[in-house]
Amino acid sequence: MKKIYSIISHTHWDREWYLPLENFRMRLVDLMDHLLDILDTDPGYRFHLDAQTIVLEDYLEIRPARRAKLESYIKEGRLLVGPWYVQNDFHLTSGEATVRNLIIGKKMSDEYGDKYNVGYSADQFGICSQLPQILNSFGIDSFIFGRGYGRGERQFYWRSEDGSKVLCEHMANWYNNLQRLPTSPEAALALTRARAEVCFANAKGSSALLMNGVDHLEAQENLTEILKGMREHLDDDEEVIQDIIPEYIDRLKN
Repeated sequence: MKKIYSIISHTHWDREWYLPLENFRMRLVDLMDHLLDILDTDPGYRFHLDAQTIVLEDYLEIRPARRAKLESYIKEGRLLVGPWYVQNDFHLTSGEATVRNLIIGKKMSDEYGDKYNVGYSADQFGICSQLPQILNSFGIDSFIFGRGYGRGERQFYWRSEDGSKVLCEHMANWYNNLQRLPTSPEAALALTRARAEVCFANAKGSSALLMNGVDHLEAQENLTEILKGMREHLDDDEEVIQDIIPEYIDRLKN
């Protein structure tokens, strides 16, 4: 079976953390400006906005004229947003807050034309037992997450008490396990293979989920060129792609 190195370009965005909101918004505007430049010039590039739609509001408050461009890339499936409105912490909010978070996030992502429906919570501080039921009620049948689990197999079906279920992946080595690729194709491939081996351990699928990003990190603008160089050095049983989580989940289901 061919090994697929599934590289997910993303940023993990805290609106307010060690700096105030408006300081982080300045950085977000730079990130989004540069990302749109990449999407304009690299027709195959795809990017995840941390599964939260509020970053669109924050950006468009400063760049309102960019809404049409955002919508076009979201509708094309090259810019992925939602299903959450904000990053959700399942222990610090009530159950109702989690549901309302999804109500707002799904409404916004639908308005922008987002066509994917995947559960993703990279940095929540634990998970709640009825999450499969909540996600199913919004038509979501998968969940990728970073905390709150450590029981061996990382890919599994999680069922809540009512029988609802989601296909899960507990990310290997966090949401930045391939944070930035070096420009050398040989070095990039060596790093990718090493990080992928951790993903393949205790896993059922033939794809390694490799997260190209971290907190507040901008899109890697030279990724397409690096992947092109890496492909010249792959073995016959290897493949490397800039992937998106919904397509990764589809392969895992199969």
